[in-house]
Parts: sequence; C-alpha cells; structure tokens
Amino acid sequence: MHNRTKLSAAVRLALTLGGVSAYAMSLQAIAQAQEETAAVEKISITGSRIKNPDLIANSPMLTVDSAELNSRSDITLDTYMNTLPQVNPAGTTTSNNPGNGGQSNIDLRGLGSNRNLVLVDGRRVMVSASNMTVDLNTIPAAMIDSIEVITGGAGATYGADAISGAVNLKLKNDFEGFDFRLTHSNHIEERDAEEYGFSVVTGANFEEGKGNAIMAFDYSKREGMIKSQRDFSANATSTTSFFPEGRYFSSGNHPSQAAVDAVFGSYGVDAGAVPANGSIMGFNTDGTMFSAGVFNSPLDVQNWRYPVDLSVNGPLFPDVYSYNFDAVNILTLPLERKTFSTKFDYAISDSVEVFASASWTNYNSETALAPTPFPTVRTQGPGGTATDRVNSDLVEPGSVVANQLVIPVTNPFIPDDFMTLLNSRTGDNASLVGSGATEPFLMRQRSLWGGLRGSQRDNTVVQYMLGFKGDINDFWSWEVYAMQGKTTIKQTQTGNLDTQRMMDLLAAPDGGASICSGGYNPFGRNSVSQECADYLTLDATLSREFNQQIMQGYVTGDLFELPAGMLSVVLGMESRKFEYELDPGALSGPVSGFNTQNPAGGENEFNDIFLEAFIPLVEDASFAESIDLSLGYRTSESKFTDVVNAIEGEKDRNSAYKAEFSWNIDDSLPRIRASYQRAVRAPNFTELFDGGGSAPQYFDPCSNGTQFRADNGAEGAALCQATGVSSPATYVQTPGTQASISTAGNVELKPETADTFTLGAVQSFENGVTMSLDYYNIDVEDAIIAPNVNLIIADCYNYYGNNPNLSASQDSCQYIVRGGGDIFFLADPNTADGSLPGINSGFIKTSGIDMQASWSFDTDWLGGAFIKMDFYLNHILEFKTQERDFLPAIDYADTVAYFGAGLGQSFPSWKANLNTNINIGDFDIALRGRYIDGMKNRLAVEMIGEPAPSGTGSTMYWDTSVTYHLAENHTLRLGVNNLFDTEPELYAPNVQSGTDPSLYDVVGRRITLSANLKF
Repeated sequence: MHNRTKLSAAVRLALTLGGVSAYAMSLQAIAQAQEETAAVEKISITGSRIKNPDLIANSPMLTVDSAELNSRSDITLDTYMNTLPQVNPAGTTTSNNPGNGGQSNIDLRGLGSNRNLVLVDGRRVMVSASNMTVDLNTIPAAMIDSIEVITGGAGATYGADAISGAVNLKLKNDFEGFDFRLTHSNHIEERDAEEYGFSVVTGANFEEGKGNAIMAFDYSKREGMIKSQRDFSANATSTTSFFPEGRYFSSGNHPSQAAVDAVFGSYGVDAGAVPANGSIMGFNTDGTMFSAGVFNSPLDVQNWRYPVDLSVNGPLFPDVYSYNFDAVNILTLPLERKTFSTKFDYAISDSVEVFASASWTNYNSETALAPTPFPTVRTQGPGGTATDRVNSDLVEPGSVVANQLVIPVTNPFIPDDFMTLLNSRTGDNASLVGSGATEPFLMRQRSLWGGLRGSQRDNTVVQYMLGFKGDINDFWSWEVYAMQGKTTIKQTQTGNLDTQRMMDLLAAPDGGASICSGGYNPFGRNSVSQECADYLTLDATLSREFNQQIMQGYVTGDLFELPAGMLSVVLGMESRKFEYELDPGALSGPVSGFNTQNPAGGENEFNDIFLEAFIPLVEDASFAESIDLSLGYRTSESKFTDVVNAIEGEKDRNSAYKAEFSWNIDDSLPRIRASYQRAVRAPNFTELFDGGGSAPQYFDPCSNGTQFRADNGAEGAALCQATGVSSPATYVQTPGTQASISTAGNVELKPETADTFTLGAVQSFENGVTMSLDYYNIDVEDAIIAPNVNLIIADCYNYYGNNPNLSASQDSCQYIVRGGGDIFFLADPNTADGSLPGINSGFIKTSGIDMQASWSFDTDWLGGAFIKMDFYLNHILEFKTQERDFLPAIDYADTVAYFGAGLGQSFPSWKANLNTNINIGDFDIALRGRYIDGMKNRLAVEMIGEPAPSGTGSTMYWDTSVTYHLAENHTLRLGVNNLFDTEPELYAPNVQSGTDPSLYDVVGRRITLSANLKF
C-alpha cells in the first residue's frame, strides 16, 4: 500500500504540475515509466480514469490537439487560436490599421498580448517585438502536437509576464516516420483570399531506441486582399481632413463672406451656401474651388468637378465630401513563410539524457495605408530646436503651427479665385508672420501621386536550445538547459514625404521649379514630375534586432512522506537576458507618413529562483477522498539599461507566488479546485524607451446636436470656444474625424502587480460526459495603460463630473489642440514635445466564468457511429479599467471596440464554441459552431448621457468538413469555413472597415482542401 500511495501521489503531482508547470516534466516521465509495472489506484477526480488533463489541473486550462488545430486548414496559428472563447483576437492576419507589424499575437482575457506568455514544451521562446511578445508566425507549426491554454495566471511558475496565463505549444515527441500535409483554401464565389501551404515532418529512433531525431519543414503563403474587394469595407466609415485636392484652413484670418459668395456665385452657388469661416474649401484642377459641405446640415458639397468614384466616400457624398482612404487599404495581409525546425534527444546512460532543438523561420508580410496625408508634423518659427518639426520663417519666433502647410501669398500656383479670397482677409493669426491679405495661409493635402504608404517586413528568427536531464535516484531528478535566440526584422517603408523639402518648395518664389522640374502645385489633383516626386518622397529601411539568452536548471523529487502521501518539490534557478536595438535608418526628422522614430536600444536581465511544492493533505477520509495543496514561489531580481541614452536602472526585486487547492470528495460529487496567483510584470522596452502613437476616432462634445451642447447652452459654447472652436454656433463634427496622440517611454516606470483568483468544480459521469465550471477574477494594479483620447476629452467637458464649472483651466482641457474646429491632437502641456509619458496610475479588473464540457459515445444508429462533442464557453462579468487617477473606472464588458481602442478590445458578454465530430467507418464528419454575443458600442460607456452609437448583434459562424481515410495513415479532407457566408457585424464608430476585423470573419465563405500522408 505504501508504494501505491507514493505512486498515486506522484501521478497526481505530475498531472497537476504538468498542466501548469514546465518544471515537473520529469515527474511525468517517472510516473509513465512506473505505470508499466504498477497499478495506479487513483489518478482522477472521480475515481474513473479521466484522460483529459484539463479536468485534473488546479487552474482553468483548455487543451487543443493537432487534429483540431488542422481542422480548418488555417496556415497560421492565430487564425484558429483567436476563435477560442478565452482569447481576445488581437494581432491577426487583418491588423493593417491599426497595424501590428505583420505579426500574430495571442491575447488571453483581453489583458494584452504582453501580459501572457507563449511557451514551447513549457519553455520560453524567442520574442519578436520591443513589448516582449512572441510572434506566433515564428513557431514551427508542423511540429505541434497539442496546445495548452492556461488561463488561471502563471506568474510564479513561468515568470513575470504570465499575468493572464500562458499558452504552451507542445511539440511532437519520439516521432517516427514521415508526415506530409498539404492545405489549400479559397473564397468560393470571389476566388480570392487564397491560402496554401505544405509541411513535411520526418523522425526516427536510433541506437536501439536510445535516441530520437525529428526534422520538419513548413511553407505557407497567403494572398492579400484590399478593402474594395468586399462591399462592406469598400468605403471608410471615418472621414479625413486631408484632401488629395488640397484643403484650405482659414484659422484666425478668414476671407470675407462677400468674397466667398462672389467667387462661388460665379459657379452658380447660392450666397451663404459656403461659410467663409468653415475651413471646408478645396481646389479643382481647373482653378475653381469647391466646398466640402458640413455633415448633417443644409451646407452640402458645392461645385465638385471630379469623378464620384471610389476615391470619394460615397455613403457621405454629397452631404459632405471626404476622401475614401479605405478603398486602397489592405483587408487581409499577404504573407509568405518558411520554417525549418529540428528536435533531438539521446539517452547518454540509464540516468542522463541530452536534448536539443533548433529552428529557423523567415517570413515576409506587408501592410499598406492610403497615400500620405501631409503634413503630419508641426512647423516651428525661427529659433525652434525640435528636430522633428519643420522650420519656417513664415511662423512667428517661438510659435508652433500644428499639422498644417504654411504657404506665402507669393506662391505662383495660387489660382485667381483663391487669390480673391485671400485678398479679402483682414484678420490676424498670431502664430503667422504678417496679417490681413499678406499673411501666409494654411493648407493640408494628400499625396495621391506618391503612392501608398507601404511597409514590407522581412522577419528572420533563429533559436536553438541544448539541455540535459536525468535521475539522481529513484525519487529525485534534475534538468538544465540553455537557449539562445535572435530576431532580425528589416522594414522597408515607401510613400513617406520629407516635409521640410515640401515646405521649401512651397515657400520658393517660383513654387520650387528651380529645385525640381515643374515645382509643386498643391491646388488640386495635379501631376507631379518624377524629379519632384523623387525629391519629396523618402523611402526608408528600418532594422530591429532582438537577442535573448535563457538558462534554467531545477531539481524535483519527493521530500518526505506525509500521512496522506509524499510531499514533492521543484527547486530551480533561471537567468534571462534580452537585448534590443532599433536603427531607424533615414526615417528621422520632420517626416510625414509613418511615425518618425529615433534610434533606440536597451538591455534587461532577470535572475529568478523558484520553488514549487505538492502537499497531499488528506487521503481516504470520510469527508474527502483526497485534499491536495500546491504552492509556488518565485523571486526575481531585474534591471535594465537604456543603451542609447546611457541610463542604467536600479536593480529591482519582486516576488510572485501561488496556492492551488484541490478537494476530491467522492466519485458522486464534483472535485472542487481553487487557486490564488500573484504575478509581477516588469515594464518592457516599448514602455521604458520607445513609446508610440495613434490617431483614434473621437467624439466631440462641442459639435452641435450633442447632449452636452443641449444641456449646457451658452456655458457649454463658451468652453468650446475657450478650447479652440472658433465658431461654436455653427460647428458640426464630420463623422469619424481622428485625433492623434503620442506616448513616450518612461524609465521611471515600476512593475505591475496582479492578483488572480479562480474557483471551480470538475466532474465526470459514467455516461461519458465530463464538465468543468470555473470563476476567475484578475486584478492588475499599477497598470501601464496607453491613454485614451476620448476619456480625456470627456473629462474636459464634464462627462464624469470633474469639471462642473466648465472651466477651460481643467487639467484635461489643456491637452486638447484644435484647428478652429476639429481636434487635431492631444498634447501633454508638461512635456516639450507634447507626448504623454507612460505612468503606473491605472488598474485593470476582469472577472468571468469559463465552462467546458465533453461527451463521447458510440451509437447503434448511423451505422454504429462514434460521436464526440466539445463545448467551450466564456461569460465576462466585468472588464473594468482606470487609465489615470483623475479619470473614472469604466466597465467595458459587453462593448465592441472602436478605432484607436487597441487590438483585442472587444468584450462580448458571451462567447461559445461547439465542436461535433462523427466517425462513420472511413469517414469523419466535423461541424464547428462559434457564437459571439451582441455588444453595445464602447463609446456608450465613455460618453455617458449621449445617445448610444450603433453596436452589434449576435453572430454565429459554422464550419464543416468531411475527412476520408484513404488508408490507415492517409486522409483527404474537404471543408467549408463560414458555411453560411455570415458577414461581419457593422457598426460605427468601429475599429476599421466598418467592423472589428480581428473578431469577425471579413473574408467570407471559403472552401478548404487538405491531404495528409503518413508512413
């Protein structure tokens, strides 16, 4: 009985820690070896032999095998993983704008892909971004045997980043033979969005089974799609103030209304139809002018003389004109990937084994945006020192003009009608030199002649690992390994504009003709000579390099015997070092297009000590068949170095810990499981050094027709005028306008801390049904969160009760920068460049319920078919965040994201998957359903009191496939994904393309074909 008790405890330890701990793999090996010669008395929660590890782990876990991973013929892991209820689709194949560098990430619980870990065989793998995330495109997919999604938190087990959990990709082990797989998919009706790939895996044992070696090659290719290939995404749902035809801004010095009426009257336009102070006038190529109109008002588009084609936002025209930038944007990113990987293990002796692995991945991806709007940088007067701004003598010393071309009235290309308007001016813009008719004027434009803003990325990831493991005696074992990895990303950008050169052309007396052939004429969609295009455009090649070194060692075994069984422990050490370097190439200075970047580089390192213990508390008692406790503790010393700025951070020590509890009452009642986890996440390179930026859509309280204007009358109008609206009485925000915001790195950041609690029950029934139900609660304190434009705007205009006197001196109001009407950007008044530094000031709290159920059975009908059904469900109870101390905590559960909210920020209350597989003789029939609950728009909980914007309805996707077993190891599968061609839910404002393309299927019904040959 003693041996049985010890073996039973060892098996429970292996299964418990094996599901959530990379450090107990040797225990599993010991238990498996002993199973051959001993009977296992108890290995399950109910007394039956449950083989599903998801139900034995003490934290919520979901396991997906390779058959299910390949069931949809996806060529990238993210496409399948993002369908799981525990995952919030984030960086995906559709992340063009907002982009993700062509990379694919996984985001557990919506807490961000930087708050969970991706592991291979329980070990960390090479990162591919400055936020320390792993690109799933770099994982050797052909080698994957199964995937474990651990969502109960795993900081004590795996390290700093595992706040929301970890994704463990388990590779094939002891593989013998040859496995060839070919996949292809294509849209059934349109014959586009083609994907295809093939993989080869071969393995063999040698030296009478002492060793095993596996090699694999994987090739895949995805055809890109542009948004005009689908009706729902052909037109942008947001507008832009950057017209290809040029747009005049009369800020601070308007033409007279009489002059405007006279000029437009000559085109047959009624007097007053074009306001002199509206900044809505653009230029036809014949020298006349047009009015872009004002949305939802009597002021429609006037004297438009261009074709009304896809370059025009058709659903808005002729109520208002906006350039349709979405028609040429990418909907699904093109990809070509090649991966080679190998794995090796060899028993040097009866007690020592060497293991090694290596992989090489290279892939090319591309993102593309509409032609460059310019300028997207500021212009400073004489004496300005900022290197990312344009210098101009037309701007007053000490003044800065926001995102506008500054053009003198001496420019030779000014059309006669426009000169009539300029000559009627009598005002003064204090930021510009001069006044009245001779003062320079402001414009914006978009460079159709410069082509798309393209970003082509070439990613190469190499990583290799060598380790040893063995037995010390019958009760103790050990393992050590070292891993080295390198990621190189070369990014080629096209379509950028040198804004200083553009301003120099416009300021030249001859319009720049002496600088490049023909000069530059901004008044209309005019042709540009190749010489001038070459002079103005700025292609750039950026390079990023990441290096990673990891060493880990541990021992594990039985410490001593308790009345209920053996107390077993794992004790180990881990060292991790990361290096990051960014070379921006020529992309520096005042560039319009992609964000200008400065050289960056840094190092960080972590030295950890970890301990885990499995403690059997009760066995074979009247009130419990068994009660077990698992404890874990990790202490981590970390430090960072900013190489570029020669800043070395102080050493920081933090602790993570966990406690997991299991109470198995008896066979007839569910097993109760609970866990508590403390995790600590150190700030990453992006947060410390890089920063970033975005240009989200925003809601403008100052627009006529808002509830804010209706409720606050003259006081509200006064605040709007004080914050930059020149004519509050007539101002109407055009739909979808965007406000840019920049964030800066902050080396003073401290780590985040997170507490995760789970409580659940698992049960297995004699009829073949197994079930688990778990509650989870995650609380992230001192969170580092990018600021939300809409929350700052809402706080200024008293949506949260912080500015009851509607004072323009409110702190949040100081961030708002307008151009006489629309908000151009938000700038921190306390920083020299207006960027908002990251701070530890917020929190994220989320809670919910996970459910899993599985049922498998044989039938007497359908020819004796075997049926297996799996059901996964997630219900979000809360997803509450507070970004800054002065802002309220907002619950985003049951909301769908809008543009700028960030990837993975849609939170349907309910998500569920139902997978049914039927085996009938040589055929397998699969039917997979995926449910996404309807949601209200995120703005409904941010702009409280305003009429709710459109949200989404519930969505159900169905996939099906039929697999024919040609022979014992040869299969052919035909399938259809999105069987009923369900279109994505459309809403406004949205992430992009009228929807959330990460969450919803934007491709449509497609047929898949795959073949698998094994020898």
